[in-house]
Amino acid sequence: MSTGTGDKSAQVDFALSDQQVAYFKTFGFLKIPRLFAPEVERIRRGFEDVFATETPEVLDPGNPYHRTRDDRYTLETRTLIPGFVDKSPALQWLRQDARVLGVARSLLGDGFVYAESDGNLFNCDVYWHIDVYGAAPNVEHIKLSFYLDELHRETGALRVIPGSHFDGAGYAGALYKHLSSEPGHVTEHVGVGVDEVPSWTVDVEPGDLIVGNFRTMHASFNGGVRRRLFTMNFSAAS
Repeated sequence: MSTGTGDKSAQVDFALSDQQVAYFKTFGFLKIPRLFAPEVERIRRGFEDVFATETPEVLDPGNPYHRTRDDRYTLETRTLIPGFVDKSPALQWLRQDARVLGVARSLLGDGFVYAESDGNLFNCDVYWHIDVYGAAPNVEHIKLSFYLDELHRETGALRVIPGSHFDGAGYAGALYKHLSSEPGHVTEHVGVGVDEVPSWTVDVEPGDLIVGNFRTMHASFNGGVRRRLFTMNFSAAS
């Protein structure tokens, strides 16, 4: 579900609406359609330039959260480049863009902290997980995701479980135990396939912005190879 569009003419003082903020805080994610549509080609060019000039990290092919459907990519399920937006003049401007800063301020308040970026090429399904690894506990973190390919449910779009970002031993605790802590045993635990878990699919076109709480459980399935994504991460003032 989307909850509004970005106004590129109002770059000086961009902010999310009260409804967008409430949606994010209730469900743990938000899509802002076409917010960066005018800059898509510039952003794509920067993405490709970085991957052409930098040596990416190949994530551990034994990672239980990454499973490819293409035997050619068994040893290269996902590649990653950290510090991504700072590596290209075609992307560096995003650090100071009013839309990026306005989203962070709207959701985290004044004093928010930039917590780096990473660029990714996915050749795999991504099983259910949360993004709290390495994040300071008791500090709210958000991820701004820029997808550079059109994606839908059957082509690798992000799936989220609304409300899974709330702390507690109930709903979120059960989800983490049965879906994330043992990603290969989902069917054994809950009786459905890992890609049949009830969830919301966030269809995306290049230029859309997807924002997620680090604790929101998410995954992607049925995608092809070389799916392009880079993220920018922010945390609240500690």
